[in-house]
Amino acid sequence: MNLKNTVALVTGAAGGIGREFVAHLLERGAAKVYAGGRHAAALAGSFNGDLCIAPLVLDVTDPAQVAAAAAVATDVSLVINNAGYSAEQGAVAAADLSEARRDRRQLLRPAADGARVCADPCA
Repeated sequence: MNLKNTVALVTGAAGGIGREFVAHLLERGAAKVYAGGRHAAALAGSFNGDLCIAPLVLDVTDPAQVAAAAAVATDVSLVINNAGYSAEQGAVAAADLSEARRDRRQLLRPAADGARVCADPCA
């Protein structure tokens, strides 16, 4: 895929795979990358003022934040829905079934709801 001059939005961009997506897009010629993440401090620490990166505070499970991000990022031509959730212990280590169910819902919500909520404004 030719990414030259692409304007992309990467959700979950503050760390791990998301940060690598941002770096890869820029290496391949993207003109600009909106780096979405839930915490402004984590975003600022991840990208050190690179002018081709536009940090966006964005919780993909919050339709109001997604709408605000879509209003800012009107020039996006590529969306990478990478947002996810992690917990130190999570559903596998849960002491009882109700806690495991709650953790599982929290784990899956960014992937299931986030992809749908983020796709709507970009369509």
